[in-house]
Amino acid sequence: MKLNSRIVASLAACTLFLGGCSDSPSTDVSTATGTPGNGDFAGLVDIGDGRSMYLTCKGTGSPTVVFVSGRTDRADVWKTVADPNPTETAVFDGVAETTRVCAYDRPGTVTITGEQVDASRSTPVPQPTTAEDGMRDLHALLSAADVPGPYVLVAHSWGGLIARLYADTYPTDVDGLVLVDTLTELLYDGLTPQEQQWWLTLNSNYSPDLEPYNQEKSNLEPSFQSLRDAGDPPPMPVGILVSDQPFDLEPLSAAGELPPGIPVDFGPTIFAAHIAGQQALAERLHAHLDLDTDASHYVHTEQPGLTTDAIDEVVDAARTNPDQWFS
Repeated sequence: MKLNSRIVASLAACTLFLGGCSDSPSTDVSTATGTPGNGDFAGLVDIGDGRSMYLTCKGTGSPTVVFVSGRTDRADVWKTVADPNPTETAVFDGVAETTRVCAYDRPGTVTITGEQVDASRSTPVPQPTTAEDGMRDLHALLSAADVPGPYVLVAHSWGGLIARLYADTYPTDVDGLVLVDTLTELLYDGLTPQEQQWWLTLNSNYSPDLEPYNQEKSNLEPSFQSLRDAGDPPPMPVGILVSDQPFDLEPLSAAGELPPGIPVDFGPTIFAAHIAGQQALAERLHAHLDLDTDASHYVHTEQPGLTTDAIDEVVDAARTNPDQWFS
């Protein structure tokens, strides 16, 4: 399939707002040589109700780091470096040097390699889905696969809502969080009603070229409400990494893909609300906050070493003395 200008513009929109659509190398479902709890594993896990989900795991040690991708990104994104360099190690492999790591495909996620689109290896579900749907699927997967806890959840973009809901719903299973330029309800709440409508329109601007792949779509407002209702998880080590590059709607406008009525200078307004939301969340969670990442939305592929270090810091705190995190 040739990727036309519309899908290229849609990829730009994904990068600006909710994550997803990153250009990653494809990884096929392979025969597992171990189990989800031990040895290298890559395969499908039956989660019941006629559904299977793709899971890949590597490394040894506890806690288990579980990667939760941004919208539309398969597990492969955590094994990707934006600018391949022999001195750079992708986050998945870097963290696997010190503990057990697992990543998975949500339904509707894809990997795009040049002009090739590879669909999610997990059973499709009706779209759109909510963050609560994602949280329940993750719990079903970890339970069915018998992935050993406790977990440190590492989430990007849309995945941050899923990870925070998981930590609130299953607090005894989660020992730490690393939030990588994640979406927050605080961004949305920091906009005026008119700006909220513009933001929802931008983040519902899905590419028709990905429809054959049952692309992941987000039911945003109910997901935000779930986070408001849940509140914050119990105290635990939390790291937050945030892009330091303001949003730019010019590429969408130049490609003719900026939805009608949305001002081209709306990007800085979104970015300001995003940063304010990250700062407020960091204060609430007593998180270590890094606003100087020298990266755009894909901090984990552009700065894999920085991301790995942040994860290692949370893992080490969870292993040793979590109370020192708050001192």
